[in-house]
Amino acid sequence: MGIVGGHPESGVRVDLQRPREGGPPWRYEGEAATPSARLQVAATVEADGRVAVQMATDAPEGLSEKVRLIVRAAWKHTHEHGQQQQAPPRRIARWRSDL
Repeated sequence: MGIVGGHPESGVRVDLQRPREGGPPWRYEGEAATPSARLQVAATVEADGRVAVQMATDAPEGLSEKVRLIVRAAWKHTHEHGQQQQAPPRRIARWRSDL
């Protein structure tokens, strides 16, 4: 089920997906929504957990780094639980109150 609603009342909502097959590196695409904007996002995750984020240059300050940290946390969560050979999640849907 998708996230309901247009924009969050506060913070940032990130919704990214990657193809089932392929990787590393894994390529995610989706959007980041703030109370005032919806921005297309692409993120690449390397096998060692390095994350690069691409988004519009007019994105709010700090948003790209926030998205990078959210994606990195999803990768790290998989690897902290002894699943070193497993790919990161296919979908990352997170909300953070701070921007």
